[in-house]
Amino acid sequence: MKVCENCGGEIATKDGDNLCALCDLNDAGLSKRKVVGRRKANRQAREAVLSSLGLVKVKGALGGTYWE
Repeated sequence: MKVCENCGGEIATKDGDNLCALCDLNDAGLSKRKVVGRRKANRQAREAVLSSLGLVKVKGALGGTYWE
């Protein structure tokens, strides 16, 4: 188990990468609010496209979500 050097959260990155994605972007000068906002906008755009194709978002038996 690896942990982020800044926040201490568990991460799964390559060897030598010791920061989580949020901390890595924060070091690049982006605030957490901007990062989360960007992720939210990307997710909403992706979900809008999938729903416009007629797909429905469902929860799987093991707790994950997928489109069918």
